[in-house]
Amino acid sequence: MAKTYGALKRAEEEKGVKAEIPPVMDDSGEKESPPPSFEEFPRVQPFPTPARSIPGESLSLLVEEYQRMKHKITHSDPTLVMKAILFSSPGRGEGNSTVLIQFARTLAAEGNRVLLVDGNLRVPSLHKAFHLPRENGLTELIFSRSPFRNISQFLKQTTLDNLWVITSGNTFPNPASILESSYLEILIDEVKGHFDWILFDSPPVTSYSDSVALARAVDGVVLVVQAEKTRWEVVQEIQGRLEHGGGRILGVVLNKRQFHIPNWLYKSI
Repeated sequence: MAKTYGALKRAEEEKGVKAEIPPVMDDSGEKESPPPSFEEFPRVQPFPTPARSIPGESLSLLVEEYQRMKHKITHSDPTLVMKAILFSSPGRGEGNSTVLIQFARTLAAEGNRVLLVDGNLRVPSLHKAFHLPRENGLTELIFSRSPFRNISQFLKQTTLDNLWVITSGNTFPNPASILESSYLEILIDEVKGHFDWILFDSPPVTSYSDSVALARAVDGVVLVVQAEKTRWEVVQEIQGRLEHGGGRILGVVLNKRQFHIPNWLYKSI
């Protein structure tokens, strides 16, 4: 890796152009998107979150950068304990659920007790990702207003140690009204005493008001933004909307970045 970056640096100096990191190749010979980056709004720092696992050094880098993300979240405000985090995105298909799941798996592998909550009541996906039944989830839990001793019936154990899921539950005609329930904040406070992390998935901010309702109930929000798709003006507008609703933006994950390297540069690597 040192040789690669050295060659890139020399290329910039000698050719006067911006050289970029070549894409990673997976076992099938297909190109992997280079790592996205996590931004402490608005500063950029590397944070890889590819959709598929990749071997060797790249996989180690992936884990390392998720750990770096964890560090930045927990130290974002020394006066607060960051446990309940909402992951959201401006629009559809930006990789929000993928980033959320990969981050949760990294935390669980470290021995943290992690609870994933599918707050995307519009198009839920966590039950599919972990092959769990969708029913008896968040919708039913909020309607039941169960005390914590009864919440265990809504927790679904995954095949991974230390990782549990509360699925979305059955379809409800007005999901935003469920997430605006005052019981949700009470529920989160109760659950914090039993889990190290509570991570929420949510629908796109530009499409629905659900994320704004969730944002005010959690400790902080991480935005997942697809590179070369979503303009930063849109991200800033979304930031303002969430903060106006009482949310706290912790940072932005720049996902699905694409890098290209000139053919002449391969010869110097």
